[in-house]
Amino acid sequence: MKNGFRVIDSDLHVLEPREVWERYLDPKYRDRAPKYMGDSGTTRRYWWMVGDQPVPPWANAPDVAGPNAYLRSRNAEVYEPLTERGYDAKCALEAMDIEGIDIAIMFRTYAHMLTSIDDLEPDFATALCRAFNDWLTDYCKADPVRMKAAAIVSLHDPDLAAEEARRAVQEKGHIAVVLLPMPVNGRYLNAPECDALWSTVERLDVPFAFHGTSGGATKDYVTNRFVGHPNYRTLNHAASFPLELMLALGSMTAGGVLERFPHLRVAFLEGNCAWLPWWLHRLDDQWKKYGGGEAVRLSALPSEYFKRQCFIGTDVDEELLPTVIDDIGDDNIVVSTDYPHVDGAYPHAVDTFLALEGVSDSSKRKILADNCTRLYQLDVPVNAG
Repeated sequence: MKNGFRVIDSDLHVLEPREVWERYLDPKYRDRAPKYMGDSGTTRRYWWMVGDQPVPPWANAPDVAGPNAYLRSRNAEVYEPLTERGYDAKCALEAMDIEGIDIAIMFRTYAHMLTSIDDLEPDFATALCRAFNDWLTDYCKADPVRMKAAAIVSLHDPDLAAEEARRAVQEKGHIAVVLLPMPVNGRYLNAPECDALWSTVERLDVPFAFHGTSGGATKDYVTNRFVGHPNYRTLNHAASFPLELMLALGSMTAGGVLERFPHLRVAFLEGNCAWLPWWLHRLDDQWKKYGGGEAVRLSALPSEYFKRQCFIGTDVDEELLPTVIDDIGDDNIVVSTDYPHVDGAYPHAVDTFLALEGVSDSSKRKILADNCTRLYQLDVPVNAG
């Protein structure tokens, strides 16, 4: 609790240690396990080699070193002690206590970067996901009441992804399935072969969460056009999260996925929300103009699918949030502190959100906990008051 508000973090993060793939990866893939390379000085903490591919791709890029070092220097006193302790589950629980977080859904940081490489063999990509999911299961055992695991999958093979989603939820107790919003080898979210994944997750009755990364190695990545040009790191981080989510939302709504799977709950996380009203209006407008001639027909407007089945994450300091609430209401918005990422507001994230002007206490109660309770179907009481 914080100032009388129940707080549920929609996507708190882990920082994966090297043991994830050294201990949890299927032994038949151990000789190909991601190789831990330590702190390059440009990453938050770790970087890896997967074959001959560095992950993040910019791990040793000279033009990224300066911006990342500047960011880290601004709050080194907060994060250096956590780095020394390895960002373990005890650190996360202490951070939750500081922020007043009652429950957190635990998301990956680096694991999806590793699986974003297009030319990974599908069974190897799935094995990497499985190793992380098993490790995260054990991580959350530190306090299974407060820490809930969110499984990762990849689109290298939707059938394998569907089976891993089933295993993680039914056998390991994960309460959500997480996917990068970028294509893999040209396969995107509304490709017919992805229906196997959507139908499985819908049947499991857990949400599907799209969450981007600034360290993706996929070829079809919105920020690749900035590589080698001035101020790449700022543009990479500014663009990657919201723009990829916008395209994913379009694919799921106007692309027909939510028409076919009307009970699938979907979240678009850590990419701001201020763009949402305009993007929904744009999608609706374009569907009205072109939709009558499209091969896949919709029975509702894209905005109606969103309001019926989707949630979006707001940042704790998003000053345009009142505009979003005015346009779409406050029933489809959740929030995260983004611990332990150094560009977040920890240890003052919840205080920052509570201080936002133009957002009523009623809306804050919904966004801080009640909406997240519905999204993840948590067995907890709603906020009082």
